[in-house]
Amino acid sequence: MKRQNVRTLSLIICTFTYLLVGAAVFDALESDFEMREKEQLEAEEKRLQGKYNISEDDYRKLESIIMEAEPHRAGVQWKFAGSFYFAITVITTIGYGHAAPGTDAGKAFCMFYAVLGIPLTLVMFQSLGERMNTFVKYLLKRIKKCCGMNITDVSMENMVTVGFFSCIGTLCIGAAAFSHYEDWSFFQSYYYCFITLTTIGFGDFVALQKNRALQKKPLYVAFSFMYILVGLTVIGAFLNLVVLRFLTMNSEDERRDAEERASLAGNRNSMIIHIQDESLQRGRRRREPYRAEVTDLQSVCSCMHYHSHDFGSSGGGMGGLGCAFSHQNSFSSQLNPNQYFHSVSYRIEEISPSTLKNSFFPSPISSVSPGLHSFTDNHQLMRRRKSI
Repeated sequence: MKRQNVRTLSLIICTFTYLLVGAAVFDALESDFEMREKEQLEAEEKRLQGKYNISEDDYRKLESIIMEAEPHRAGVQWKFAGSFYFAITVITTIGYGHAAPGTDAGKAFCMFYAVLGIPLTLVMFQSLGERMNTFVKYLLKRIKKCCGMNITDVSMENMVTVGFFSCIGTLCIGAAAFSHYEDWSFFQSYYYCFITLTTIGFGDFVALQKNRALQKKPLYVAFSFMYILVGLTVIGAFLNLVVLRFLTMNSEDERRDAEERASLAGNRNSMIIHIQDESLQRGRRRREPYRAEVTDLQSVCSCMHYHSHDFGSSGGGMGGLGCAFSHQNSFSSQLNPNQYFHSVSYRIEEISPSTLKNSFFPSPISSVSPGLHSFTDNHQLMRRRKSI
């Protein structure tokens, strides 16, 4: 199984296991509190209905009116400041839910605005996070040089440590500010900052929703907007260091597998070429002895004959033996280099003068050198060569 498939399957198993663990923990922590709160609300509902003699239908109608009026308690939400606040919660995917479009045109524009704004915002925060990491790396390197450290290189551990403490500091600064302006406890403010900057956005705690703050406190409004944007940049920088490295592991593995396949294909081709070269060299070495034999056979005796002296004076004695050799290139061109020549021998038979006189055909020619047609005189003794 491929490494990417194993990693994906492991991540799926870990995610579902994490969900099961979270569900069990939240069940244990929140279930009893929910039941007690529900009992208290039902008891208060009965008390109010009995005290003011309100029917069940009238009470449900009053309850729905109160819930619909809740967003308007903070003042006007759809002026420019409130609309800008809502736009931030849309493109950053925070989505508090404190305000929502009421018209069909507003809902349609909200969908179109989110489709274009969310990718743009993600790319912007990622780019800002990379620039921030580069700047922090430069500062750390300069600090190490000023401190006289021998090793000035900034490691990944240094960057992660700085990013972690930057996130903690950003959350603490926001918690202190919002606890002052919103009259929340420090823990509640810290919880709000964490839920906001991680873009969870439950909406149980929402800033700028008290005492018409959107219209009456412009400095606090500006601080809230800038805090959200800068805080998301810091969180994005930290995620670039930690999370995105794991998100790109599949693509890196696929690239590595492609390089391995390419290298294996290259090694296979080089192996084939090497084998072909070795086979050619072995064939060349095997043919070299045969070429030597062919070269030796290129010079052969085209004809062998006896030159006779006066038979009467010599008494039929045999004179000298003359041999003429000629190079026959045509013969070598007709030979196949791959053909095996184990042995070549020649047998010479003498022809007596009487036999030569009684014959009506010329002396035979050599079978080894074709195309050589020469006849001797009747006064010469001939012999023929046969190839065996």
